[in-house]
This record gives sequence, structure tokens and C-alpha cells, in this order.
Amino acid sequence: MSFFSKIAVIGGGTGARTILTGLKRQKDVLLSAIVTMSDDGGHTGVLRDELGVLPPGDLRQCLVALSDDRDDAWRKLFSFRFTDGSGNMSGQNVGNIILSALEKIYEDPIVALDTAHRLLDVKGRVIPVTLQGTTLCAELDDGTVVRGESNIDASDKPRAPIKRCFFETPSKINSEALTAIRDADVVVIGPGDFWTSIVPNLIVPEIPRALHELQQNGGRIFFVCNLVTKLGETDGYKASDFRNRINQLISPAHLDITIVNSAKPAQEILRRYEETGEYLVEDDLPHRDHTIYRQALISPEIGETVSGDKVRRSLLRHDGDILAQVIKRLMPGC
Repeated sequence: MSFFSKIAVIGGGTGARTILTGLKRQKDVLLSAIVTMSDDGGHTGVLRDELGVLPPGDLRQCLVALSDDRDDAWRKLFSFRFTDGSGNMSGQNVGNIILSALEKIYEDPIVALDTAHRLLDVKGRVIPVTLQGTTLCAELDDGTVVRGESNIDASDKPRAPIKRCFFETPSKINSEALTAIRDADVVVIGPGDFWTSIVPNLIVPEIPRALHELQQNGGRIFFVCNLVTKLGETDGYKASDFRNRINQLISPAHLDITIVNSAKPAQEILRRYEETGEYLVEDDLPHRDHTIYRQALISPEIGETVSGDKVRRSLLRHDGDILAQVIKRLMPGC
């Protein structure tokens, strides 16, 4: 009888898609993706605001990542983005429309997601961290409050550091997300935009306590550190800043392992980042610390913005296959 390792990934966006795609190819793993519900930007925000549905973008990316590779018709459909024409449909993603339509048809986001799981033959579970869209706010060190995930994410210049993030109205955890964390052998936090993809999950009530219960039962918590800083969000952050912030957010739980990239990308890529005020994250963590794992993790594929996409995408991505191999190697009993 096979032993299956249960892995829950907490995050959202391209980072979650990358790591899930890699983990799906590993043998004997059962995967859960716990996804933020704070996205209010781009076409996802339009669907959320106009239809009153859960923001579909991060859910769709994770569903596609975990879908069956053998028949890619549905995968292609869920990933297709209109690039021609103008107006509201330009740049719109078909998968986001399908998820929104399913939620309106069934009048229940869980039933809609279950249907999408069947259509895509998803290997695992994609779980919204809450069952209502949340409005994310950021309080800066100078007292300014920035309202809305897209406004926090879209800064085009340096600003006062983010002190904390919070929800405009109280948020209740989805019970399925709670169960997935408590039952996991390993929870992987990240990779992804720190304040807008990772933190919105960790500030949902019950998440830190569930992570603590996981550790008390022998489970472990891994964090995949970001590759580069982000203008207006993590300016000047080093690897230790990311790790310390996560430990503060998940207390009384703590990180068992922090996974850090050790490769340096081409100078041309670094130059393109530096032109926008963003820099490769400096690894300032202790070199003889057994809780730090270093590996060359940068994908050789460079991410470029698709025509019509309203969201600025990262050039550098983690290599999902290498990252998955590292996580599997670090799991208890392996």
C-alpha cells in the first residue's frame, strides 16, 4: 500500500501555480491549494465587482496547475486570454468567466468549484481561504492606509514601508481550508507576492492556530522565500526580513524550513528589475543554520506580460520542478 504525503500550499497567483505544477508531477502526494480571496484588480476585479462572485483569478490558476496533463482541451480553454479587439473583453480570461458563470448557475461557490474540479480532472483540491471576497488594507509606517489589493500591489514608486495588513471587515475561515492545514504533513507558504498573495491568507483568523496544531501533531511548515523585492511592498527586504515577518504572522507556530534561492540571474534581467526599483533578494541568513535550505531555484523561462493582461507579471519565476523536488526531499520520513 502506497504512503501518500499530504501537502497544503498557501498562497496565490503565479507563484502558487508554479509550485503546484511541479508538485503535481511528484509521486505519492495529495495536494491542497489554499488561495487568497482578496484579489480585486484587473479583469478578476471587474468580475468580482460586477457579478458579486468570488475573485476567480487565483482559483483558476491553481485549478489549471493541478489539472490532468493528458487531455489539455479544458486546460487550454481555462487558460485562454482574449488578446484581440478593445473594450471590456480585451485581455479577459475565459477560465475566469467560466468560474464566475458556474457560481451564478449553482448559486454556491463550493458547488461551482467542485464542478470545475471535475471539468479539469484536478489532482487535489483548490480551496478558497474564505467563502467571501475580502477587501485587503495596508497600514504604512507613516499612518497612511491603502485600501484594496490592487492599490497595494500597483505602487509605481517607493512609499513608507507596510506596517501591517488587515481586512476592512471581519473574515471567517473556510472550514475546508482549516481541515486541509490540520491534516497536512507539510504546509508550504509561498512563493508569491508577499503582502498581496501570501499575507492575506495568514491574517485570516484561525490560520496561525491551525498551523500551530499541525506542528504539535508532527507536521512541518516550509517557506519559499521570494526571488526579488517588489516596489512599494518589500523595498529593501532581505531573506531574513521575509522569514521574520512570516514567523510573526503565524505565531505561535514557526517556520521549520526556509527555502532560499542561491542562483544569480543574468545581468540583463537584473538591470530590467533595477530600472523599476526592484532587486534580487539578498540572502543574509546564517550559513550554518539547519533550518535554511539553499538551492538554485530560478526557472530558465522568463515571464513576459501577455497582450491585454492588465496585471504586471514577474520576469523571474521559481523553477517549479526543482522546487517540488526540494520540498519532497525535505519532507518528514524522506
